[in-house]
Amino acid sequence: MTLIAKGFEAIGIACVMIGLVQGIQSESMWMELYLTIIGIVLFLFGWGIEKKTARKHRTE
Repeated sequence: MTLIAKGFEAIGIACVMIGLVQGIQSESMWMELYLTIIGIVLFLFGWGIEKKTARKHRTE
């Protein structure tokens, strides 16, 4: 489960970085905004899974 969480975090960071580059290179900020929001949501989802898994393993 930790590997899946780390994958979501990595994809989230990649989306934010792609959004940053997209925003620098183009005039439209909408795609940058969409990629940033998607990246943040994916990262937080992965982070939540990782915390939940760590908490579960700590109590066992």
